[in-house]
Amino acid sequence: MSRTPTAETPRPGTRALSAGDVRKLLADRSAQARIDTMSKVVVELSEDRLEPREAELAREVLLRFARDAEVAVREAVAWQIHNSPVLTDDLARTLAADVGRVAFPVLRFARLADDFLLEVLSGRDAEKHVAIAGRARVSPVVADAIVETATLPAIGTLLRNDGAEIPTPTLERVADRYGDVAMVADPLADRPDLPPTVVEKLIHRVSEDLRRTLVERYQVPPSVVAELVGRGREAATMLLLAPLTRDGTDVELLARHLHVNGRLTPTLLFRALCAGDLALFTAGMAVRAGIAVANAGILLADDGPLGLRSLFERAQIHSHLTPPFRSALKVVRETGYEGGEADRRAFQLAVLARVHAECGHIEEHAVDELLMQLFDGKSEEEIDRAMEMAGLPFLPLRASDDRRSGA
Repeated sequence: MSRTPTAETPRPGTRALSAGDVRKLLADRSAQARIDTMSKVVVELSEDRLEPREAELAREVLLRFARDAEVAVREAVAWQIHNSPVLTDDLARTLAADVGRVAFPVLRFARLADDFLLEVLSGRDAEKHVAIAGRARVSPVVADAIVETATLPAIGTLLRNDGAEIPTPTLERVADRYGDVAMVADPLADRPDLPPTVVEKLIHRVSEDLRRTLVERYQVPPSVVAELVGRGREAATMLLLAPLTRDGTDVELLARHLHVNGRLTPTLLFRALCAGDLALFTAGMAVRAGIAVANAGILLADDGPLGLRSLFERAQIHSHLTPPFRSALKVVRETGYEGGEADRRAFQLAVLARVHAECGHIEEHAVDELLMQLFDGKSEEEIDRAMEMAGLPFLPLRASDDRRSGA
């Protein structure tokens, strides 16, 4: 983004400030007269022509221009001194606190400390956010703050900025939140050397054309693409089904419809269980197993080793997926949760903590994929809380995931 300044940057040979300029300024109260005078003050200060006392007075005059009632005068000051040694901390703060068009050149081009930039980002001026996002260098801490507090245009500017150092967790957060928003997803996908975790998140969120570009650039195996796209489709399916499963809809009929269309997969059932949609989970297991829903409920309630194993065999779900389901069902039994809305969030957090604690160590690809469903759609706050409950750090991906992604 660029802006044409109201007054041009001083050129070599610009005439120094004279008594005549002062008289003109007194006689002519227009904004242009003050801009012309300000330009000469900047020349005097930049070329170090003044005695110490004169320089001090000149800086005071410049500070007054920076606080002028006319926006055009203040904007001219900002463009004149944004890359000049004349720009003091006081002037920088004064100009940065001004309206966006005045603050822009200082925030975009001047040398400013991260703390100062973070202070500006805590405000809600979108133009200032964009100015900071496009700086020649954006530190990781500032990049993270832009993603947390800024608008979509600023985030898009940040992602297009080759000088921005954006940490992997920040990129992952962008992919999670805005992966289906073109003005953010497109520049994110175009960034070089994306981490495998970000590529994975993007593949099942972006358009077909962009997905093809990512697959070719990062050489993602077709099998991984199919899994990632399928995972995204199942997440969307659960979002659509959630209102139906909680308003008295015939969940057995719903489960049969999903089964006929090849959508009643183990991962979708695991999503339903961990989301607290117990009626859909039970009906889905019954439909896959070809038994009555009541009988499926009895087998799921059995905390012994045989009931769940028998049901999994009949439902044609591989036995190595039993541990995550068993851990989630323990939470159902221990909490007495029956699918009610009041306790749903507490149940989801408890399941997240228990399953990750008991099954996170299992070195099995299919279990890894199942565990990844736990984190879809969860906020960082929810994940952190669940990991605290489990006494574990949040490490949803292991080194093996990098290999699977084709990295």
